[in-house]
Amino acid sequence: MALDDLVRSLNDLYRLSGSARVHADTVRTTGVAITQTGLRFLSLIQDSPRISASDLASNADVSQPTASRVLQALEADGYVVRHQSDSDGRVSHYVTSTSGRRALAKVHAYHVDRLAFALADVEDARRLEIIEAVGELVTRFHSTAAGTARRRTA
Repeated sequence: MALDDLVRSLNDLYRLSGSARVHADTVRTTGVAITQTGLRFLSLIQDSPRISASDLASNADVSQPTASRVLQALEADGYVVRHQSDSDGRVSHYVTSTSGRRALAKVHAYHVDRLAFALADVEDARRLEIIEAVGELVTRFHSTAAGTARRRTA
């Protein structure tokens, strides 16, 4: 039963963090005018420099045309820079620009502030337990996902 409760809580957290209201608050507070998908792409590009549009589409689970539109907007807004592949001129790779890194830093700082507010009345020892538990859970999910992918292809 405890795992059912954990799944429900994680689903609630996922829905809340991905909600239009939370995103609108983030945009309003940070001044970073970007769509939810654009922010997701910008974060993926920051984490995987020189990523291609097709890899972004795959990682974000969107169609290639959607990925192209989002990337065009990010490039037009100055958040990313496109580079031609050294080995294949038909392929472009994307990296975050200085402006994109600044935008991500503002959003990150806002999220840290919101989390600090949510945990303001939690004692330091308990806060550390929560941080460690969430970090461990993320690590375990990553390792489980990698193991699942290997099993599927074997």
